[in-house]
Amino acid sequence: MLETWKFPLQVLLLTSALSCTRAHLEEPGEQNADAALAYHRYSQLTLQSPLADVEEAFNLFSGSYFGAKSDPIYHSTFGEQISIKEGHWSYVSETSASLFWETNLPAKSFVEYGEADVFDQITDVQERHYFLHLHYLKNLKPDTEYMYRVVAEDEFGTRVTTEAKKFRTQPLPNAIRIPDDLGEPPYVLDQPNATYLVTADIVGKRSLIVVAAENVTIDLGGNTLIHADEQIADADFNDLERSGVGIRWRDNNQKAGLKIFNGTLKQGSGNNNTALIGGDSMLRPDPETKDKYHGSINRGFSNIEISSKGDIEIAGVTAIYHLPQSWGMRFEGAFGVYNVHHNVFLDRGNQMFDRHGAGGSRSMGFVAGDDGSWDPDNNNFSVHHNLIKRTRQNAINVAEEIHHNEIYVDSWVVNSFGIQPSNSNGRVYDNKIFLTGYYACGILWASKHLQVSDNFIHMEGVRTMIDKPNEGRRLIETWGEQDVLAGMRITNYGKGGQERENLLYRNNIIFGRSRDGAELRGTEFFSDFSNKDIVFTDNIVKIQSMDTLPSKSSTINTQGAYNDRSSHLPILYSNTVSMSDLCNIRFGDDYGQGSNHQFVSCRIVKTGDHPDYHTFKFDGGNSVFNHVLLDCQFEQGARMDDVYWERTGSLSNYSVKWTLDIETIPLSEIVIRDKNGKVHFQGQADAQGRSATALTQYIIRPTEWEEGKEEVPVTDKSSHQKEAFSPYSVEVSYAGKILRQDVELDRKTQITIQ
Repeated sequence: MLETWKFPLQVLLLTSALSCTRAHLEEPGEQNADAALAYHRYSQLTLQSPLADVEEAFNLFSGSYFGAKSDPIYHSTFGEQISIKEGHWSYVSETSASLFWETNLPAKSFVEYGEADVFDQITDVQERHYFLHLHYLKNLKPDTEYMYRVVAEDEFGTRVTTEAKKFRTQPLPNAIRIPDDLGEPPYVLDQPNATYLVTADIVGKRSLIVVAAENVTIDLGGNTLIHADEQIADADFNDLERSGVGIRWRDNNQKAGLKIFNGTLKQGSGNNNTALIGGDSMLRPDPETKDKYHGSINRGFSNIEISSKGDIEIAGVTAIYHLPQSWGMRFEGAFGVYNVHHNVFLDRGNQMFDRHGAGGSRSMGFVAGDDGSWDPDNNNFSVHHNLIKRTRQNAINVAEEIHHNEIYVDSWVVNSFGIQPSNSNGRVYDNKIFLTGYYACGILWASKHLQVSDNFIHMEGVRTMIDKPNEGRRLIETWGEQDVLAGMRITNYGKGGQERENLLYRNNIIFGRSRDGAELRGTEFFSDFSNKDIVFTDNIVKIQSMDTLPSKSSTINTQGAYNDRSSHLPILYSNTVSMSDLCNIRFGDDYGQGSNHQFVSCRIVKTGDHPDYHTFKFDGGNSVFNHVLLDCQFEQGARMDDVYWERTGSLSNYSVKWTLDIETIPLSEIVIRDKNGKVHFQGQADAQGRSATALTQYIIRPTEWEEGKEEVPVTDKSSHQKEAFSPYSVEVSYAGKILRQDVELDRKTQITIQ
C-alpha cells in the first residue's frame, strides 16, 4: 500500500544537496528585498493584527520561503521539470463540477473550460504555488458536454497544459433543492436515502444545515455557504438556535451514511467569544461544570460537525474558518469508515484560548464522543489528498491512514502539529508538510505500530519572541518559551514510562533553515525504558543556518525521559544522512536528555562554515551516555571527535564503533581482545566461516570524567578525552590449531584468517 521513493533517487538527492554550500543557496531573506520585507511583516504579526493582515503576511512569507526556489532539494526530490500528475479526482454535478489534481512541483493553476472545444471560461488562479489543486467549474448547463484543460505554472514561469478532456453534467431530477424546497435556514435534511442539492450561494446568520436522516448525500453545487454571520452573545453548541455550524449531524443515536461534495463552507462575519480574549475572563471557570472555559467556546461553529456517526465521505469541499478556538471539520465518537479526501482547508484566524486535548484549533480531526464509544486504537479512517493552506495550530489528527496531504502550519501556540497519527496501527506516508511560526511539529508519535514513510517536511525558522523573558508576539505560555520547529517527534512526559513500541520512520526527507536564533530540530525522539523498537532509517535530514547568530538547531536531537538514563532502551538511526552547518547531533537539551541513541551506517556531513558549528553537542545539564556511532562516515569537515560539551555532566559519553567482518574456518572458535587484553567477543563462526561484530575504537568523554567518581558539571567545554581500545587481537581456534591476527580498527574492516 505504501508508495516509496527508490534508493537511486536518494542518491541523486544527496549528491545535489551536498553540492549546495550556503553560497550557492538562493536565500530570499538575504538577496531579495521583497522577500526580506515579507519576512519582516510575518515575524512582526501579533494577536492584535487584523486577520486580513495575518493571512496576507503568511501568504507572502510562504511564497518567498517555501518552494523550489528555496533549495535544490525540491528538484532532486520531485523532478526538474513541472508536470501534472495523472489520476486526478473529479465530481460532476448538475450545473457544476469539482476538479482536483496534483503537480510534482509547486504551481499556480487554473482550468480553462467550455462547451464543445471553445475554452471561453476560466477558474480563478490560486493565490500562491501549491502541489495540490481544487477548482470549481460553475454556472454550467444541465445534461451538457463540456471540454476542459488544466493549466499549471511553476515558480520559474514554466507553464504546462494538459490535453483537453470532457465530461457531461449530471441531471438530478429527484434531488431536494436547497433553498428552493426547504425555506429558511437552518435546513433540516430528514429524508433518508436522499440527495440534497444546493442551488445558490447562501448566507446564514447562525447554523445552516442539520442532517436528521441516514444515507444522505449533500451536493453543495459548487456554491459558497456562509454560516455564523452574526455575533451570538449567548452561544451554546448544544442549542441549534444558539450555534453557528455549517453542516451538523449530531444526536444521541449512532447512525451511518453521509456524503458531502462539491462546494465551500465558510464562517461568516461573526466574531464570537472575542470578549474572552485576554485578562482574567479567559481563566474564569464555568460556575456549573467547573471547567476552565465554557464549553461553547470551541464548539458549535465548525464548518462541519459530526457526532456518533459512521460511514462518512467528504470530498471536494473547501472549509474556511477564522473564529477563536474553532475547527474546519470536527468528528466526535466516529465509527465505521471515514474517507476525507480531496478537500481544501483555510484557517484565517489567530486567536485561541486553550491548546490542549480536544480543544485547540484544528483543520480536521477525530475526538472521543460523550458516550466514550470511539476507539482511538483501531479505526478505519482515511484522510488523503487534502490541501491545508494554513492552520494556526493543528492540521490532521487520529486517522489510521494519512497520506498525500499538503499542510502549512503557521504556529500561534505551543505544540502546533501537522499530523497526529492514530494511537495504534497508523500509516502516515507521502505527505508534504511546511512548518513555520512559534512552536510547530511535523509528525507526532503513536503508542504502537506506526509507519511513517516517504514524507517531505520543510521548516522555516522565524523569531516571534521578543527580548523580554517569557514574552512574545503570539499566544505563549509561561515556561520554556522559544521559537522551535521540529520535523518528527516522540515525547514521554514527566518521569516517563508511557509506552511507545514499534515505530518505524523510513525514507523521509526533513529540510529546514534557521534564522534569528530560532531552533530547528530535525527529529526529537525520547528514549525511555518503555520506548522500544523505534527505528529511524533511510532518511535525509538537512538543517541550515541563514545567519551567524547562535542557535540550538540540529538534524537529530536525542531527547529522553527524566528517569534512570541507564535504563533507556536503544533508539536506532540507520542509513540516514545528516547534513548541517550548525550541529549534526545534539545529545539532549532543556526539554529532555536521552541515553542509548545508536547511529548505524549514517553519513554525517558538515555543509558550511558557521562559527558555532560542531558535529556533536551535549546539552540539557544532565549526563547522557551509551550513545553509539557504528560504521558512520564523516564528511566535509564533520569529525567523530568534534564535540562541544555545551551544558552537561562529566558522565556523558559516546562510543565510536566499527564492524569487524571475519572470514575464517567454518564453525571455528573466535576470541577478540582489545589492546589491554580484555575480551570483547567470544563465539563461533557460522557454517560459511563468517563472523561480524561491532567493536569500539574510542569512548569519548569530557576531560572532567574520572573513573568511579561522582558526576560534576563540565566546564572545559571544548576539550575531550578518548579511551582507546584498538588495536584488537583476533584469535581463531579449530582442530587444535590457533591462528592470530592484530587489527587496527579505524573503519569498517574485513579480514581473512585461515
